Amino acid sequence: MKISAKQGLMVLIILAALFPFYWQPAQSMVYNLGSEEILYKLVENSGAKPVELMVQGWTKVNRSYMEISPLKRTALKTAERLGVRNPELKVEESRDFRQVRVQHLSEDGTLISIAAQSLINYTLPNRAGETYVTVSLARKINVGEKHYWSSRVKTALSFPGGSTPQVLTNITAVYPGKLSLKAKRELVDNLFSAAKAKKIGGVENSELVSCTGFAPGIREKIKLGKNFVNLNVALRYHNSDGQTYIYIGSPLLVGEY
Repeated sequence: MKISAKQGLMVLIILAALFPFYWQPAQSMVYNLGSEEILYKLVENSGAKPVELMVQGWTKVNRSYMEISPLKRTALKTAERLGVRNPELKVEESRDFRQVRVQHLSEDGTLISIAAQSLINYTLPNRAGETYVTVSLARKINVGEKHYWSSRVKTALSFPGGSTPQVLTNITAVYPGKLSLKAKRELVDNLFSAAKAKKIGGVENSELVSCTGFAPGIREKIKLGKNFVNLNVALRYHNSDGQTYIYIGSPLLVGEY
């Protein structure tokens, strides 16, 4: 399958949409497990049933347009660090975009997706090259389960000379039925209070209540406007299954919710 330069740039545009903020790295390259523990405790405090854990991360490996062979080695190294052995590599290449992908379903039910992407960025001087690695993990979870993937993702995305990996962790939980707008507001307030977090901003309408803020117990943070944030809580009712979904993420929620 061939990908055009326009499609390749769209991949990076999507990444830029996901991570359009200044990243403030923690003092350690290892993601603070206490941060994930806070998310699990908040789900428990909400009284909702946890259903899914998602961890997504990315890093810029270097400023070069890499050949397929080193891209394969980069993808394989990332996969090995995540415990994926002998993965099947899928190669996509065009004149100005190259990608090596890995998709693996582990024995514990974790879906691991890896992409090593290299392209010519026509927006840069001299049409410089860039190479990125992205990782996305998703798995179903039940009440009482705690799985810690963020530190492994950050380690997997750490390459000599590369940028500081950026990792987002999200937990999704559900309530049966539809919560009123008042109940949604109160739940968000209670969760921010439990995390000792300060509200920074958010959106609210009849369908969605979403709030971002800063919790001192979470070390990772990003700068959103003039403020640092590291906690994002959102609630939305889904007509498809008649349940209210609560999304709790740090430093931000990722994707659609």
